[in-house]
Amino acid sequence: MRKSFWLIMVLLVLSASIFGKVTITAAVWSWDLEKYKKIAAEFTKIYPDIEVQFVVNEPNVNGFLTAQVAAKKPLPDVVVQSWEALPYPVSQGWVYPVDEFLKNDPDVKYIPKALKEAFMYNNKTYALPEKLHFQGIYINLDLLKKLNLTKPPYEWSVEQFKLYLRKSTTREYSGINHLWDFDNVMAAVLNKNTTYWSFNPTKWEFDLVNGGWLPAIKLQKELKSIPGLVSDDLKNDELRNKGEMDDYQKKFGKDADAFRESKVLTGLHGTWDWSWIRTLPWKFDFYPLPLDPKIGLRMPVHVNYAFMTSTTKYPKEAFLFLKFLTYDPRGVVARLKIDNANGVENGWNINWFIPATMHPDVVSYFDSLKIPDGVKWLLKKLDKAVRVDMWKTVPGWDQATWDVIFPVSEKVRRGEVQPEVVAAETQEKANKIIKEAWAEFSKKLAEVEKKFPELRKQIEGK
Repeated sequence: MRKSFWLIMVLLVLSASIFGKVTITAAVWSWDLEKYKKIAAEFTKIYPDIEVQFVVNEPNVNGFLTAQVAAKKPLPDVVVQSWEALPYPVSQGWVYPVDEFLKNDPDVKYIPKALKEAFMYNNKTYALPEKLHFQGIYINLDLLKKLNLTKPPYEWSVEQFKLYLRKSTTREYSGINHLWDFDNVMAAVLNKNTTYWSFNPTKWEFDLVNGGWLPAIKLQKELKSIPGLVSDDLKNDELRNKGEMDDYQKKFGKDADAFRESKVLTGLHGTWDWSWIRTLPWKFDFYPLPLDPKIGLRMPVHVNYAFMTSTTKYPKEAFLFLKFLTYDPRGVVARLKIDNANGVENGWNINWFIPATMHPDVVSYFDSLKIPDGVKWLLKKLDKAVRVDMWKTVPGWDQATWDVIFPVSEKVRRGEVQPEVVAAETQEKANKIIKEAWAEFSKKLAEVEKKFPELRKQIEGK
């Protein structure tokens, strides 16, 4: 199968050389334009008869596509690194499902199932994962040593996590800097069926009653009940506005930044915080969120994606570039090398990204980067990933979460209501929104799928 696949790719390149160079366009963010030009240069070394030109997303991906259509201007062939709501361009018929190209591709098997199927509707793949972010814990290794605590295993349990935070909470130190959003993301860790805010992607509904939401809230409350354990909970803006010292300032100093000043053992952050995390003046590592031993490792990830547009005149060539960006090991390694060339500062790579493929060549090069060992370990465990950025794929997500679940969640955090009491009613209201949004989206999608073959015939002149 591998030989036949690459034979097709070679024939494609040869046919292009016979009929001349093909030019495709890709839409990128303005701040990434120069980087993608370098990526395209590496791509054309392999496919010299495919030229890649770029246009800039302004003001954002979906806004840019809408403006192009409204102005009757052509869409780009490929759209890269989007983190916006995919249902919108899909429902407009602007996205090309790529399953025909994935079918016999031997490199697809290195994309974990949860990521490969993340952007599917009606069993059709409308986008591919391009760049990932892990959400987890940064741990201060210097403070760990100072407190005579051994380095925990990466697959640490909730009980071990609690123990480390308690032991590091003293009059001088705190266990963790904050727990904002901790309950929402831990809902993806403490239940094998649910993700962020206890959404069940298989059933396509929220499960606040039986999912991970209730155990996550219980854990968060337990941690916050320990005096001084959560450093940012000691802050009080009301007192500061009166010119008085709050408990945070009394413990750490008037103008203190306790986390940066090595007075907090752990920080709840994502790899997207790297630009400032790498400047921290102490040794650190990155850890997954603590697991339930009965469930095992579930690593929350955020996925930026790329896709082809339905109007491309050159789908085969466009897909080659899409693949180069997302899971072609040659392309992914080339991208990592481009970032690596930006150098090292404070002992760490300035720029890097987490690939969406576990291809051995990618893993091998990733291991050579100067980044936290925990991130390298997690790439090898990428098959344990669970997507938590569901707003990118679930129609009605923002309305269901921000209008229904979030207000209730805030009341729970303030102790105004008990989560067990409000869970059933809240999920019922949220699921009503999700169900209605899905019905509307499905109707549009059915029409799009019906028209797609005829659209392609018109474009290809058949």
